[in-house]
Amino acid sequence: MILSEWQSASFEVNKNKLTDFVNYLSSVWQNRNRYVVESPEDISEEEQQEEKIQRQRFFDFTIDGKISARNYVGVVQFEDTRIEVYPKIFSGDNTASAQLWQQNLLYWLGYCRKIKFPFSQADISKFASDDFLELLIYIFANYTEEIIANQPFQAYQSVEEETTFLKGRLSFDNYTKHNLITGKWQHFYCIHEPFVYDNQFNRIVKYVAKRLTGISSHQPNVEKLNSLLFLLHDVADVACIADDCDKVKLNPLFEDHKQVLALCKLYLSSHVIDIHDESNRNFCFLVPMEYVFEEFIFGFITTHFPALNVKSQSTDFLALNQDNKVFQIKNDLYIPNNLIIDTKYKIRSVDDGPKAGVSQNDMYQMISYSLRRNCERVLLLYPEALKSKSLNTPVCFTIPSAMLSKEITIRVCNIDIKLEDMEQADILMSARMEEALLKDL
Repeated sequence: MILSEWQSASFEVNKNKLTDFVNYLSSVWQNRNRYVVESPEDISEEEQQEEKIQRQRFFDFTIDGKISARNYVGVVQFEDTRIEVYPKIFSGDNTASAQLWQQNLLYWLGYCRKIKFPFSQADISKFASDDFLELLIYIFANYTEEIIANQPFQAYQSVEEETTFLKGRLSFDNYTKHNLITGKWQHFYCIHEPFVYDNQFNRIVKYVAKRLTGISSHQPNVEKLNSLLFLLHDVADVACIADDCDKVKLNPLFEDHKQVLALCKLYLSSHVIDIHDESNRNFCFLVPMEYVFEEFIFGFITTHFPALNVKSQSTDFLALNQDNKVFQIKNDLYIPNNLIIDTKYKIRSVDDGPKAGVSQNDMYQMISYSLRRNCERVLLLYPEALKSKSLNTPVCFTIPSAMLSKEITIRVCNIDIKLEDMEQADILMSARMEEALLKDL
């Protein structure tokens, strides 16, 4: 099943597994990674409320037997049911292939810091299928097999074992408990670190490869994963979790291995791979497009326009109540003393007349940002869409203010982040970004 964001379709043929499917989605939702923030103090009031929601918000299900996608794009597979959700900005483009939106999503993720997806700019030109789940598996299998084959990873692995001679250092606690008081004083519990191939990194890679082999139905992917498993034949079969990836220490000589480890961590976290039941084929990779759009804009500006010194998620408060800061504001991007940029992943409607598709709440929000930052220039940045009723024409609102030396200027424009020529993607996006930003700088 293929859906666009906020599109509905019949789920009647799968109604017998609806309860189990919703329970699976709820489990993924409750265990998902935080896509937005790194620390609790950065969570806004709105996000704190969202954290309290236990019900999954990937899809809506209606009483008339329909499933409706929300703002999460990607792929989810539950048993033999697979659903792909593509970005709404591709809706209405009859010429766009599935591969196009998949390549674009991977490109956008390449500039996202908090939605960390390694290999987002990997070479996928040789992958012939338009199946997004198989594409994600291909990226892992193709790259990892090449790295492990060309540069096998050996490391010092901590081992604790009973020996008849001292090796490494003595584990006094275990020696006293298991040997000394039982009369086996001539046997030692030792802790040593041999340089071995059967180490934590290779165990993690083998576990992920083994699980993906059970999920994939694309024969070239299965063959590549089996080749990887053959290279790791002497490595122990151990179930792993995302936290195990944090225990692996890689030196700078193994930079490519760090990318492999990062992807393993992604697949083991947030139930991307269902780690609770190794016999199932459940897989879920869904990312919120609002955050992808914001993070892509910030990442691209930071990388290609470093002189702007743009700040991300600049947090402040609107007011004080007896020295207590209240009414948190968090503008998406901020060029100090120059420009406030707020990304809005919305489709502007041509039916809104003079409001030009800008909601009244968004306008109130931008004015409060401007007054609090003492910055009279604001840019509202929307993605360009293809829908017949979408508005892509730039517009400028001016708000007279006695509090500022100049009137507040809120410019609204759209930026096209859809790309067809991925080899020229950076050049094309740089030109589009200049057109959107330089008018305000």
